[in-house]
Amino acid sequence: MERASTAGGAIVSLATKLSMVLGPKYELMSGARTDILFLRSELESMHAFLEKLTTVQGPDSQVRCWMKEVRELAYDMEDSLDEFMHRVEADGTAATSLHGSSSLMGFVGRIKQLLRTGWTHLRLANEIKGLKARAVEVSERRSRYKLVEDIWMPGTHMSADPRITVLYADAPDLVGIERSAGDIEKWLVDEISTLKMLSIVGFSGLGKTTLAMEVYRRVGGRFNCRAFVTVSQKLDMKKLFKNLLLQVSHNEADHLDNWEEVQLIRKVRECLLNKRYLIVVDDVWSKSAWEKVRCALPQNNQNSRLLTTTRIESVAKSCCADRDDHVYRIEPLDEFHAKVLFFKRIFDHKDGCPPQLKEVSDQILKKCCGSPLAIISIASLLASKQVMLKEQWEKLLISIGSALENNPDLEGMKQILSLSYYDLPYHLKTCLLYLSLFPEDYKIERDSLIQQWIAEGFVGMQRGLSVEDVAEGYFNELINRSMVQPIDINWDGRANACRVHDMMLELIISKAMEENFVTLIGGTSVPVKLQGNVRRLSIQSDHKTDNTHKGMNLQHVRSLTSSVQAHLVPPLSEFRVLRVLNLEGCQGLSENHLKDISNFFHLKYLSLRRTWVSNLPPQIGDLQTLEALDIRDTNIEELPETITGLVQLKYIISGGHIWGKVRLPDGIGNMTSLSAILGFDICRSSTNAVQELGNLKNLRELAINWTDFTTGNIKHQEAMLRTLGKLGTSNLRSFAVRSRNFGSLEFFDSWSPPPSRLQKFRLSAYYFLPRVPRWMASLYNIVSLNINIAELTDEDICILRELPSLLHLDLWLRSPQKEDRILVHGVGFPYLKELYFSCEGTCLAFELAALPKLERLQTTVHVIRAKSYSHQFGIEYLTSLKQIDIQAFCAGASASDIKDFENAIISEVKCHPNHPRMIMKKCGVNLNLDERNKIENNAEKENRSIKDANHKRKKRRMQENQEHLV
Repeated sequence: MERASTAGGAIVSLATKLSMVLGPKYELMSGARTDILFLRSELESMHAFLEKLTTVQGPDSQVRCWMKEVRELAYDMEDSLDEFMHRVEADGTAATSLHGSSSLMGFVGRIKQLLRTGWTHLRLANEIKGLKARAVEVSERRSRYKLVEDIWMPGTHMSADPRITVLYADAPDLVGIERSAGDIEKWLVDEISTLKMLSIVGFSGLGKTTLAMEVYRRVGGRFNCRAFVTVSQKLDMKKLFKNLLLQVSHNEADHLDNWEEVQLIRKVRECLLNKRYLIVVDDVWSKSAWEKVRCALPQNNQNSRLLTTTRIESVAKSCCADRDDHVYRIEPLDEFHAKVLFFKRIFDHKDGCPPQLKEVSDQILKKCCGSPLAIISIASLLASKQVMLKEQWEKLLISIGSALENNPDLEGMKQILSLSYYDLPYHLKTCLLYLSLFPEDYKIERDSLIQQWIAEGFVGMQRGLSVEDVAEGYFNELINRSMVQPIDINWDGRANACRVHDMMLELIISKAMEENFVTLIGGTSVPVKLQGNVRRLSIQSDHKTDNTHKGMNLQHVRSLTSSVQAHLVPPLSEFRVLRVLNLEGCQGLSENHLKDISNFFHLKYLSLRRTWVSNLPPQIGDLQTLEALDIRDTNIEELPETITGLVQLKYIISGGHIWGKVRLPDGIGNMTSLSAILGFDICRSSTNAVQELGNLKNLRELAINWTDFTTGNIKHQEAMLRTLGKLGTSNLRSFAVRSRNFGSLEFFDSWSPPPSRLQKFRLSAYYFLPRVPRWMASLYNIVSLNINIAELTDEDICILRELPSLLHLDLWLRSPQKEDRILVHGVGFPYLKELYFSCEGTCLAFELAALPKLERLQTTVHVIRAKSYSHQFGIEYLTSLKQIDIQAFCAGASASDIKDFENAIISEVKCHPNHPRMIMKKCGVNLNLDERNKIENNAEKENRSIKDANHKRKKRRMQENQEHLV
C-alpha cells in the first residue's frame, strides 16, 4: 500500500508528480529531466529514513532539524511542480485556441505562446537545480553528523514506566472506580466453570490499569493462583513468561534464566492446567502479542478468569472471541468524582477549594474531560505551588499545552499519551496531526474530514478500494486506537463524527507545531511559532486575532480553516496553493470575499457552510480540480452555470438544518464524476435538470427535497421516476426524500425497474405512502429502510420481514391501526439490529424467536390500550436486545394505569438475560400522578394532551430525519 508521509503527504504525492512530469506531455529540457530523476531517487531514500525516525520517542534536536529540512524540501518541490504543471496545462489550452489561425494576429499569438512555454520550462529547470543542490546538502548533512538509523530505533529514549505508581497505589486514594470495580468483580466470581475473558478498553489515562489492579486486589485471594503481568509496546516474551511463571509457581529465578520461550510456556501451562487461576495481562498493544500470551494460558473447567487492558478496540475484541467473554469500555470520571479527585490531591479534602478558585477549577476540570491521569497530573502541579493564587491557576489553564511539553510534573501524562501517538502507523500520524486545525471540543464530521484528508493527499491507494473507503478506514482506525472519541454512532457501527480529548489535542498541537505542520491563531494555549513558511493555517477565535497574520508568508498555505469574522481572514489573494478552503461558520462572509477564487487552481475542498454567502461567483467554474463543495445553511438558491464545467466534482452538499432550496443546474448531466448530491429542491429545478441526473452513472447518494404536491407537478414526478429507473440500474446506493409539508408519494408505487443495488431508502416524517411499495420486495441489498405509511397490512409485513439484508428499520404509521397491537411473529427479519416504530394508539408485541438479532428497540405504547392485553409485550423473547427506548402516551390513563404499565415494562426488562438498558419517556402527563387522577375525566384536556404529544413526536421525528440526511 502506498502511504502518505508526516510531511503532509508531500513526499509520496511528490513522487507521483515527478513521474508524471517525466512523461512526454511536459517535454522537459534534458538537464531538468536528469535532475528530476536524481531528486526522485534521493527522496525515496529520505522518505524511508524519515518513516523510521517518526517512530522514535524524543529524537534529539539534530535529528529533528534534519527531519524538518526534508519536509520543507518536499513541500517546496511540490509547489514548484504544481505551478509548472498548471502553466503547461494553461499554455496547452491557449495553444489549442490559436491553432489553425492564419491571420497575422494569430501568428503573433503563436510566437508569444512559444516564448511563454519556453520561459515556463526554463524557470522549472532553474528551480529544480536549486532544489537539487538543497537535496544534496540535506543528504550530506545526514552523513556528516552521523544520523544513522540504528541509533534511533523505537523505544531507545523510553523513560521509567509512569504506571508503576498506579500499580502500588493505596486503595483509599482511588476515586470513582467503585461501580466499575464492583461490576467486574461480579463477573469474575460467577459460577460459570469454563475459562472466561474480560477486556477493559478505553482512552489513554482513563485508569484501565488502576481498575484492573483494584479488581485484582479484591478477588485475587479467591483463586488458587494469580498473576499480574504487563505487555507494553516493547514486547519481551521471555521476560513476560518468566515473570508470569514466578507468580504462579514457587520456582526460583536463577534456573529460569537459560530457559527458552517454549520451555517457559510449557511450564506455565503445566502450573495452571488444573488450578483455578486469575491472570491480568495489562497494556496489550496488538493481536499478535495477545495470541502469544494466550497460548500459555490453558483452557480448563476450574472457574478460571483472564483480564486484559488495552487502548485498542480491535485488540479488546480479539481477546474476547468467545460468547461468554466481555468487552468492558471504561468511562471518564463524572463531574462529581472528577472534583473529588482534583480537590483531594490539592487540598486533601473534596470540599477544601477556596471560593475564588472554584470557577477556574471548573474550567481546568473541563479541559481534563474526566481523565484521572490528567486530573492527577495537573492537580499535583498545582499542589506544588506554595501559595494558591487565582492568577497562577488561570495562567496554567491557558498554557496547559506548553506545560505538557516542558513541565517535569506533567511528564508522566505526556509519556502515556505519546505512547499511543508513536505506536500509530506512519500514514495515520499525518491524519491525526491534521486534527490540530479544529478548535477544542469541535464536532468533526467524518465525511468532511476524510474529504479534506483526500484533498491534502494524505490517503494512499489500496487495490480494490476507492480512496474514500481507504480514508474511512483511517478514520475508523483512529477510533479503534482510542485516539479520537466517536460521536453519533449509527446502527451499522459507523461513527458520523468524532471529537478529540482536550489533553490529546494539546499533544497533537504540540507535535504539529514542532513539525511546522500547522500554524494556529487564537483558540489555543500554544503560542504561534513561525518556523519557516506557513503550510496550514487555522484561525480559531476572534480574540486577539486581528492583524496576527501580518508578516506571514501565506503563498505556501495548503489548508485554510477559519470560523471567525470574515474581516479577520487574510485576503484570499494572498494564497496560491490552497488544497482545502474551510470557511465554515465564518460570519459576514459574502461573495465579494470570493472574488479571487479562480486563482486556486489546486483547490479540491471548499466549504462555505453556515456563512452569509448568497451567490457563488461565476469564477468557480475555473476550479478544475475541485472535488467537494459544501454550501449547507447558506443563502444560496441557485448555482452559476459555470459549475457544470467542474468535471472532477464528486460531492455537492446543500440544505442542512435550513430546508434545502437550491435548484439543480441545467447541464448537471455533464458532471459525470458526481458521487453525492444532497439537499437540492427537485420541484424548483427544471424537469431537464431532473432527467439529467439519470446520466450520472457514478452517483451513489441522492437526497432531495420535494415541496410541491399539486397536480401540476406531474412532469417532475415523471422525470424523477425516469431518473430513478436509470440510477437504480447503475450505482445508486442511498436515496432520501424529505419535506416540511404533508403529502403523498403514491406515484413511487410505479418506480420501475426496481433499484436492486439500493442499500438505504428514507422518507422524511411528513411524507407517507399508502402502503409498502411492492417493488421493495426485490430490495435484497437494502440494509436501512425508513418509511412512513398510512396503514400496515399483513402483506406489508410480509414484504418487510423477507428483506434478507435489512439491519435498520424505521417505521412510522400515520394513524392508529384497527388492532391495539401488532404481533411480530418468530419468522422473518433474520438480521435486523435496530427497529424504530412509531404509531399513535398501536404498539408492538413479540412472539418466541422473533427478531433474533435485534439489539435496539425504540417504540411507542399507548398506556390505556395496553391494558387490553394485560401489558404483555414479549420483550424477553428478543434474545439479543441491548437497549430499549419507550415513549409512553399517557393521555386518558389514570395514575394506577401508568403505574401498572411501568411495573410491567420494568419487570420484563429485569427478567431479560441481557439486562438491556431502558429509557422511558412519558407524553401527555405534565402533572404528578395525584393531580392527574383528579382530572382524568376531563375530555378536553385529554384531547389537548394527545395533540401536544402528536405535535412533539412529529417535530422530533422531523429533526431526526434532518440530522440523518445531513
